[in-house]
Parts: sequence; structure tokens; C-alpha cells
Amino acid sequence: MMQRAQRISIVFFLLLVMATAALIAFLLGTAYVEKQHQAEVNVSNVVSVLETRLEATLRRSQATLEELARTTSPALMSLAVRAQHAPAIQRELALRASHFPEIVGLRLIDAHGNVLYASDFLLPQSSVHDRSYFKVLQQHPQQTLFFSEVATGRLSHTRQLFIAVPIRDSRGSFAGVAMAPLDIAYFQKLFAAVDLGPHGVITLRRSDDGRLVLRLPELADTVNRSLHYNPMQERIASGATQGTLRYYSDVDHVERIYAFRRIGDYPFYVGAGIASRDFLASWHATLLGTVMASVMVLLALGWLLYRLQRSEVRQQDATADLQASEDRFQLLINSVGEGICGMDRDGRCIFSNPAARRLLGYPAERALLGQDLLSLIHRHAPDGQPLPAAHCPIRQALRHGRSCHADDDVFTCADGGLLTVRYDAYPLVKDGRDIGAVLLFQDIGEGKRQQQQIAFLAHHDALTGLPNRMLAEDHFRQLAGLAQRQGSMLAMLFLDLDGFKTINDSLGHDVGDEMLQAVARRLSSLLREHDTACRLGGDEFLLLLPGIASAEALLPVIGRILHGLEAPFTLRNHQLSTSASIGAALYPSDGMDFTTLMKKADTAMYHAKDAGRNTCRLFDEAMHVEAQEMLRLRSQFLTALEQGRFVLHFQPQLRLGDGRVLGVEALVRWQDGDSLIPPAQFIPMAESSGLIVPLGEWVLHEACRQAMSWQSCYDSPVVVAVNLSAVQFKRGNLEQAVASALAGSGLAPQLLELELTETTLLHQTEAVLSTLRRLSQLGVRLAIDDFGTGYSSLAYLKRLAVNTLKIDQSFIRNLSGDPDDANIVCAIIEMAHKLQLQTLAEGVESAQIADLLRQMGCDQAQGYYYSRPLPIAQLHAYLRRQQAGERTQPGGR
Repeated sequence: MMQRAQRISIVFFLLLVMATAALIAFLLGTAYVEKQHQAEVNVSNVVSVLETRLEATLRRSQATLEELARTTSPALMSLAVRAQHAPAIQRELALRASHFPEIVGLRLIDAHGNVLYASDFLLPQSSVHDRSYFKVLQQHPQQTLFFSEVATGRLSHTRQLFIAVPIRDSRGSFAGVAMAPLDIAYFQKLFAAVDLGPHGVITLRRSDDGRLVLRLPELADTVNRSLHYNPMQERIASGATQGTLRYYSDVDHVERIYAFRRIGDYPFYVGAGIASRDFLASWHATLLGTVMASVMVLLALGWLLYRLQRSEVRQQDATADLQASEDRFQLLINSVGEGICGMDRDGRCIFSNPAARRLLGYPAERALLGQDLLSLIHRHAPDGQPLPAAHCPIRQALRHGRSCHADDDVFTCADGGLLTVRYDAYPLVKDGRDIGAVLLFQDIGEGKRQQQQIAFLAHHDALTGLPNRMLAEDHFRQLAGLAQRQGSMLAMLFLDLDGFKTINDSLGHDVGDEMLQAVARRLSSLLREHDTACRLGGDEFLLLLPGIASAEALLPVIGRILHGLEAPFTLRNHQLSTSASIGAALYPSDGMDFTTLMKKADTAMYHAKDAGRNTCRLFDEAMHVEAQEMLRLRSQFLTALEQGRFVLHFQPQLRLGDGRVLGVEALVRWQDGDSLIPPAQFIPMAESSGLIVPLGEWVLHEACRQAMSWQSCYDSPVVVAVNLSAVQFKRGNLEQAVASALAGSGLAPQLLELELTETTLLHQTEAVLSTLRRLSQLGVRLAIDDFGTGYSSLAYLKRLAVNTLKIDQSFIRNLSGDPDDANIVCAIIEMAHKLQLQTLAEGVESAQIADLLRQMGCDQAQGYYYSRPLPIAQLHAYLRRQQAGERTQPGGR
């Protein structure tokens, strides 16, 4: 019984294998036949479309040349009269050629082969007496049309196929040739638009001798050559006008399904082939997948049967699902983006492509076929007014058998909407007579909208939509004229957001952009209807407020704007607050033109920034004078530095215990003629412009050089202290500058002290702190200037090898009368001593204060009580007096 069950299982397994193989073979065979049939349909559709297009091109070219030959007077076909008639004929030929993108141009050739006239050359210098088309038409009177081999044009130097007709005089004698060179490159683009797969091929050959006109993809040395024993050529030679066949190509040895079709009654045929490997690619993949899946299923089933034989488990059947996908090729005309419609002589639609129906809103071609197309789509003039049928330019061109063109017109869609188009209408000619016209059009609405957008962006800010400076200047001229007529004033407000860079740096530029947009909307809501807000760039805005009666009347308006901007903005779950600094200038009191007013409003805005931000300032002449002075100083700064007009004064620093000079502080002055410009006037400008970097390097070098000169005047070393700016840390190479100054002067590093402010240290990076540590290791002394006035942090006292704390003079000035100042100074001195640091009091101006500091344990002092800042010569004398045993007396200034 077990053996019988085993035999049944084996038989069942074998039958299942055979049935599965048969089913797979049937399904794959069916899919193979369907793939091949679909490929034949697709390639036949392609050659049908290409044949229609090429036949239309040849037909139109022939009709144009025949008309040209018929209307050209033989009297003009002479070199003797060419110069006289060339301009007019050239324009006529150019006009005709402009309707044919397929041709390079039109040529008129005399009976001797001289090219007399050309659409693209005024006086062409070329002879074609050796061309085949000229010889045939000259020698065979009965020949009315000739197509040449592919050759390079002697005027345009491109590959061309020449189509030519004879020109005969009234007696029928040969008077010349009318010729149109067909542009091979145009047909290459036409073929390239067809997708036949990676190994597809399209050819255009002569049907009389099989010579190749064009092949895509191209192969070298194949143009104008015939193929022998070619199955397609043999079918054409036997009289077939169209057909399909499958064979291996003798050129590239690729098997393809080919379709061919003769081009009308012309000596050409077009062929296209789809490679078997391309249209069967999915079938091969399906075959491999099916075989592998079947093998796996059969192995699994065999394993189950094997298990059934041993343990008599239930038998399970295995099945496999096959899926197939088909690629559908799009026809050439369906891939064209332009709308194309054909009409008969009465204007009835005879065909339309999908693009035309899509643009016009018709769901199917039957909705247009047989309808009066122009009555449906060309019912309105470009301005949208109704267009009478008698005034329709396309209908007039259709009636007279000529072409027409419009760059900007409107067509009526199926839903009644208007479509902005550019169109061309060309006559359809068959057997020498007009049979209708073809209408080509494209939607230019998007292009017009883009032009309008460009025009908008030329006068508006792209981010906020507010007017830009150009439009604001135009508004200013209008409002200024209105203010002049009304006798009122026009206010210009220059607005800059406070702290906007922080938003950009912390939340990113996307949030920053949204913030600017929100500010623009807020400003627009705060202004009156006739006010103007524009964005100049970054976080700067310009406001124009007409109808201002006085400066006092402007202040409440500005206050309302400042208050309105203080309300929080909610952006991307962030609640952000900002404020603005506003500078204001008035027309006509502060200026008569836009540029002058904006410059003055900008100046006033910076004064508002300096005043603490979130406020406004009205321009006055004092601001102008200050700005001019700052500009003068900045423009003369580098020249003064190069010409040595900066000098150093030195203020002694004395030990309170015995009055000995331990060091001097180098203070820079600007020698401007006979007067000295104090640092307070030029140091802020130098820091804001970055000019402090070269100035700081000069001070370092000069201070070290001078320090070497006074070492011999005193019996103990005297340290020179140099102030450093925060800008030098950011932009300068401080470590290199210090090393260069020490090396150039020979000064010992321990005799140089660098003074740093607390604010400078607060904003420094780890790299800068590392630089200071290396300078300290080199031996350079470090002092913290104005200690106690900034954001005091003991962290940098621990991280840096600081030598001295300089107590700011704001605590020293009222030391004797202010207990708080006294307590602060005592605390600083005690802390410094516990940290093994020296203390130096600045601004000591009386003996009483000097005694108090001495009692508190302060180490050093400097100030007018001991000496004013001295030029180098006076400093030498001062040090010599110290060396001689004199001590600074009270009031010794």
C-alpha cells in the first residue's frame, strides 16, 4: 500500500511538472507573441507619423519651388541684372523661407549654375554647375523635380538634401533652377524626438536605389551608400509601399522588428526598427523569474511529497502567479507640446493633436472634427473684444491660400475662457492646389505672467513685496511735489531693526526671512493709506510720510510705529520680540532730493542706535558736522599713519610704597597740525572700521622701541603697558605682531605688559585665550584694565596667568567720600593679593586718595597727581629726576 502511494505521488509529481512546464510555455509564448505584435504596432505607428510629417514637408517644399519657378521672370536670371534686383528678391525669398523651418533657405540659380539669389545672402558667391540636380535638370527637359544626394551646402556649410525644379522661359528652354536645401539637422531633431528604446533605429532612404539619406543613430561613412541584399530594400524594390518585417541588421548585427513606409509619391521611404532585446527585455525578465519561481516551487513540492512518503502527511499543491507589464510607446505627434490642428478650405477641423485638445479644453478629438474650427476658437481679438468672422486673420489667410502669424493673440477654450497664444497658420497644398491649412499654436500665458513678475520684482523687494529703493525714489518725487503744492512737509524715516542678527544667527535665515516679512506686514498696518514703506535690504526699511505739519507732529507718529513693533511676533512656535532705531529727516528743511534726505535720515538712525536703540532721532546739523568730521578722520587715518603723524605719550605708574617708577602706560595721540586729537575722537572710528589693527601694530612696535631707549635712564627695569582692542583679537594676528615688536626692538618680553578689558575677554574664543596663554608663557605680562566695570568673571583670572588688576578710576575718584567705592576697592585689593596679583589704581589725583590706597594695600598707582601723559623727551627727563633721587611731590603734574 505504501509503495502504491509512493508511485502515485511520483506520477502526480511528474504530471505536475509537465503541466507546469506546459502552462509556463503557453503563457510565455502568448506573452512573447503579444510583445512582438505590440512592437509591430508601435513601430508601424511611428513610421506612419514620420511619413505624414515628411510627405507634408516635401509637398510644401515642392509647391513653394514650383510657385517660385513659375513666378520668377527669366529676365531676372542673369548676373548682369542681379545687383539691381537682389535686395527685393532676397526679401521675397526670405519671406517665403521663413515659413519653412525644415529648409536652410531658397536659391535661384541661372542657366550656367551661378547662384544668383538666396534668401539668406544678398549677393551669394557660389556655383553649382557640378551639382547633380543642376546637371539633370539642365540635360533632361522632361524632368520637373529632382532630389539630390546628401551633400554639404556651399553657402551654409551644413549637410543638406537638395530639392530642385527647373525654371523655363516662355519657349520652354532651360533658364535656371529654383532650389531649396532641406536641413538634415532638422530631420535629425525630428527623429531624435522618437523613443524606440536604447537600440532603436530610424532611417530615411531613397526608394529608387536604396541610398541612405539619414540614420539615427548615425554611423560613419554610411550616408549616400546603398545596402545590398537588404530585406526592407528588396520589399520596396518589389513595389511594396509599406510593411513590417524582422531580421538581423547587416550594419550593427542587431535583430529588430522593422516597419517601413514610402513617402507619398516621392523617391523616399522611412523605416524604423525596435530591437528585439528592447521590446523583449521585460519578457526575458519574466521568463527568468518564472523559471526560477517554478523551480523553487517544484523543489518545495518535491520536498513536501518526500515528507509525505515518509510520514504520510497531507499533500499540498503549489501554484505560481505570473505578471507581465507592457510598455506603451507614445506617438510622435502626441509628444509635441504645441497645439496642432488641420483645417480644410472651409475651416472645418480635419485633425488635432492631444496638445491642442488639452490647451483648448476639449476631451476628445471627435468634439472638434468636422466643426468650423475658427468659429470655435478664434472669436475674440487680443484685447478680449468680440472678433467678427470677416476680420479673422486666419480665415482670410485660409481664403487666399497664404500663411499668417501672430505673436500675441487669444483663442477661446471649450469652457469660454481665453487662452493667450502665439500661432502660425500655413497653407496645405496638394497637387498644386490649396486644400486647407495647418494651425500651430502654443500657450504663452505663463511667459507673459513671468514678464509681469519680472516687472514687479524690478520695483519691489522679492522677500517682503514692499517697494524697493527705485520705486521709493519715484514715490518720493511724487510726494515731494504734492508737499510743495500743499505747503506741508514730507518725512523720511530710516528704520533699522535692533538685534536682528541675533535672530538670524540663533534660529537661522529662514526664520529671519519670516521675521522680515512679518515686520513688513506690521509696518504696512501701522502706516496710513498714503504713506509708503519700502525695504532697502537686510533689516533696513525706509518710510515716507507725507502731510507732516511740523517736526513736533511727527514724533507721535514715530512713537506709534516704535510701540507697534514692540508687540511680539509668533513664528514657527517661536515668540520673538524686536525693536527699531529710527532716524528722521524732513523735506524740504533737511534736503530737497531723495539721496540727501536718505543720507541724513541714516545718520540720524545711527545716533538713535548710539542712544540705546528702540528710539528715534531727528536729523540736525550737529549730526552732519559730526559725520563729516568722522569721515574726514577716516579718510586721513591711513595717510596719517604712513606719514608718522601718530605719537605716543607715556604716563608713569609708581609703586605706592616708595614712589619708584615701575612702568609707564603708552597712550596714542594724533598730531593734526599744531593740535593733538585725543583718542576718544578717533579710536571708536578706528575700531568700527578695522583700522585699529594697523594702528595697534604700530603702537606695539613704537612702544617697544621707545621702551629700550629709557632703560638706561633708570637703575631698574621700567615696564611699558600697551592697550589692546577687541578688534585686534578678531582681525589681527596678535601673537605674530607681539613677537615681531619684541624681536625688532630687542625688548625683553617681561618688560612688555598687554592691557585687556573685561569686555574683550568676555567675548573671546578658546583660540584667543590660548594665544594669551602662549604670550604669558613667553614672558609677556598681562593686565586687566578697568577691572570691576564690565562683566567681571573670576574664570579668566584662573585660566590666564594675569599679573595685574587695574582698578578703574570710577571707583578711585570718590574714594574718600563714598564708602561703597572704598569697600569695592578694598575687596578688589584683598582678592588680588590672595591670587598673587598686583593691583594698580587709575585716576589718582590727590594725596588724600594716594594715602588711602596705600593704607588699603594697593601696590601701584597712576594719575595726574603723579604726572600727566608725557612725550618721550619729557619722560626721559622725568626718569632721570627719579634716578637722581627726586620723588614726585603732590600735584607734581
